[in-house]
Amino acid sequence: MIHRHHHQHRRKKIWRYLIGFLILFFAFDAFAVYKLYHDARQAANSTYQSVKHNSTRNGNSVISEKKPFSLLIMGTDTGEYGRTYRGRTDTIMVAVVNPKTKTTTLASIPRDTKVAIQGHGFDNKINAAYSYGGTSLAMNTIQSYLGIPIDHYIEMNMKGLVQLSSAVGPVTVNNDLDFTNMGYHFKKGNITINKENILAYTRMRYQDPRGDYGRQLRQRLVITQLVKKGMKINNLVKYRSILDAISSNMKTDLTFDQMKVLATDYREAGNIKQLQLQGQGQQIDGVDYEVVSQSNLNQLTQKLKTALEIK
Repeated sequence: MIHRHHHQHRRKKIWRYLIGFLILFFAFDAFAVYKLYHDARQAANSTYQSVKHNSTRNGNSVISEKKPFSLLIMGTDTGEYGRTYRGRTDTIMVAVVNPKTKTTTLASIPRDTKVAIQGHGFDNKINAAYSYGGTSLAMNTIQSYLGIPIDHYIEMNMKGLVQLSSAVGPVTVNNDLDFTNMGYHFKKGNITINKENILAYTRMRYQDPRGDYGRQLRQRLVITQLVKKGMKINNLVKYRSILDAISSNMKTDLTFDQMKVLATDYREAGNIKQLQLQGQGQQIDGVDYEVVSQSNLNQLTQKLKTALEIK
């Protein structure tokens, strides 16, 4: 009897240790998840910068209602090579994300496109809007020029692009031009783009007979693959590393809660359609512009409106 009682006591003791360990394990696990979530929110909040612009609709309600939305993507010439001034937008793209059709339409706008900028006359390059009035004037100018609402924006400098590449990891693109830039050689065909060579690949234009249009194509290729790879990520740790990487080099009016909605309800929109606004080089008063015909502009506008499901 004494032996049996001792055995039962020992078994109860083991169960108490086991239950205590499980409680500690799950408590630690819950704390770790909370810590990751808190840090990810904090990193996202550090990128948030609200901008007032003359939108024709509420961009926040568009996402909460899970409707197609437009996103202005601007790349600036700061963050690398010792550049710290605001400058102009080196890269201008408009993305339309449609969760119903599971597509993202990505359109490049030539930075030298001749446009009217409110308060600055009619003969301007579209990338000057950012220099004159920051993100707000850039959004107003681009949505007025394209004739579509711009719901949200992302602004990233060159260092941010390098860090984003580092966080997401290498991607493969199909390169159509053999060239060497900044000490890196890029052969024709499938090549790997990573944090080391991403700027050399996306910024080259002088060796390309297409000039800035060739550079815009390479930028779309890289961003497309980064987005596709990013959409496959469903790990909170990875999201945090991405947000940490770009938090000091990116600004956006997308909140953390909106980012969560995009990560869940918009993540299937990975079929990316690439568009290019095409103009003709023209010199006016000694300044080189890309002059876009009204028919070319109308065609792009209609495609973007179709993707946004608006008339």
